[in-house]
Amino acid sequence: MNIVRWDPFRELNILRDEMGRIFDQTFGRQQLMPVYGLGPKVDIYQTEAEVIVSAELPGLESKDDVEITVSEDTLSIKGRIKKSEERKEENYVHTERYYGTFQRMISLPAKIKPEQAKASYNNGILEIHLTKDTPEKHKKIELDFH
Repeated sequence: MNIVRWDPFRELNILRDEMGRIFDQTFGRQQLMPVYGLGPKVDIYQTEAEVIVSAELPGLESKDDVEITVSEDTLSIKGRIKKSEERKEENYVHTERYYGTFQRMISLPAKIKPEQAKASYNNGILEIHLTKDTPEKHKKIELDFH
């Protein structure tokens, strides 16, 4: 007879797995990216002159499905990804693709000029170019001499 060490968390893990299975069977599992969620995955990098944000947004059907708002230090991306094919939920075996509304607020690493922002969308990738607002490095000041 083998002696097995008692693990107090083993029963909790079994209970959690069983509860998850019950909820999946009862309610099904929808893959939505809700407004309060993380939103699209992004890469942010910068050059000397600009900040570039690249976001994964597969499934956008038109430019009206996404709204981009820029301020001096914040970028907001929100929109809706529609379900591309109409299938009954009970026929799904597994789904990982998401659909629904999304929102992502991003604090930018530098002050930018919102009026010069440009965005493009190609092959499921949204790319936003933001020109940095570079203050003058040197400013000549006139001396008020009396």
